[in-house]
Amino acid sequence: MREGFSLFLVVVALVGCRSPQNSGEAFFYVDPLGVSLKTGAITQGENIVIKNEGEDIVLTLVNDGVDGSVYSVPVFGGSVWGKWREDGVFCGNWVDSLRSPDYTIPVQFTPKPLGNPCAEKPTPFIYETTLGKLVAEQNCDSVKGTILTPTGDYRYLNGKIDGRKLVLNTFDGAHLFLFYADIKNDSLVNGVFKSGNHYEEAWSGVKTNSLEAGWSSKQSPLINHPLDVGGIDLVQLLDSLEKDVLVIDVMGTWCPNCYDEVRLIKSLKKEYDEALFISLAFERGDSLSALKRIEQFKEALSIDWEVLYGGVANKQVANNCVPFMGGIKSFPTTAFISKSGDVVVHTGFSGPATPFYEDEVGFYTSTLNSFIE
Repeated sequence: MREGFSLFLVVVALVGCRSPQNSGEAFFYVDPLGVSLKTGAITQGENIVIKNEGEDIVLTLVNDGVDGSVYSVPVFGGSVWGKWREDGVFCGNWVDSLRSPDYTIPVQFTPKPLGNPCAEKPTPFIYETTLGKLVAEQNCDSVKGTILTPTGDYRYLNGKIDGRKLVLNTFDGAHLFLFYADIKNDSLVNGVFKSGNHYEEAWSGVKTNSLEAGWSSKQSPLINHPLDVGGIDLVQLLDSLEKDVLVIDVMGTWCPNCYDEVRLIKSLKKEYDEALFISLAFERGDSLSALKRIEQFKEALSIDWEVLYGGVANKQVANNCVPFMGGIKSFPTTAFISKSGDVVVHTGFSGPATPFYEDEVGFYTSTLNSFIE
C-alpha cells in the first residue's frame, strides 16, 4: 500500500452513510474552479454513474471494506479509491492507469437534489476558437456541446454560463477536461484549458454563425507505396480470405475518439460480411503492458476482430508502420483498401457528440459500398 493512501485512510474515518439521493455531484480538484459533473445517486455500496451529456461513465464498485472503497473506471482503466464520511460524502482520488502510477487527482462525490428542470428553449451558439470550433447550446444557465478539431472532437462537454463566464468540463475515463473563459460581447477572452493536472493552455474565441468545419477528413494516400504491413501484402490477404475490402484502423486504447470510432466499426462489421477489419494499436508503456491493455480493451468493448500491437503511441512510429496511408496526423486514422488496390484514407473522427457524426457514418458506409462487388 502506498504511503499517500495509508495517510489518507488515517485522516478520513468511515462511520456510515445517510439516506441516498437520486442525484449528486462529482467534483475533481484540478483548479480553483474544479471540474463539476452531475451524477446519479451517491450511495455507499453501489456503483457511481457520472453523467456527461449523452454518455454515462459507470464507476464499478470492486471493493467496499473497512479500509475504504475502490471503483474501477470503464474502458480506459484506472480507479477511484477513498473513504465515505458519515454525511454520505465520498472523498478520494482518481488514479489514471494510462499515465504514471503517481498521477492522482482528488475527487469528491456528494449527494445533491436534482433541482428544477429548465423551462426555456435551448439556444444554440458557435464560436471559432484557438482550440477548434465550439458548438454548443445554452438552456437557462446550463451549457452542453463540444469542440471540433481537424483530428477529432473533445466529446461530451457540459457546464454553465455564470454571469459573463463560460465553464465547460468532462470526464470520459481517460481525460479530465476543464475549459473556462470570460464572455465579452461576441468574444471569449482570458480562456484557460486544463487537462487534468498536467497540461494548461490559453484559448480565446469569436462568435460565428458558420457550422462549416473548414477542413476535410479525407487525405491522399501514397499511391506508389506498396500496400503491406509487416511484410504482408494486403491485397493478397484480401484475395486469400475472399473479402472485397480491408479496413485498417490505426488507433490507441488510450484514445476516446478511437473508442467512438471502434463503436461505429462494431456496427458496420455486423452489416458487411464482405469486409475484413483490422486494428493497429499504438500504446503507451512497454510492449507487455501494451498487449495486456489491448486485451482488456477488446474485452471491455466486445471486439471480435484482430487488434494488433503496432508499437509505442507515436505518430511517426505509426506512420513508419503504414506509410501508404500518407502520414498519420491523428489517432484514429483509417484506410479502406479494395481488392484492386484502391485506397481511401480517413483521418481523425468526429464522434456522436458532434453535429457531424452522421456525416462520418455516411462516409464509412459509402466507401465500403463503393468497394464491394
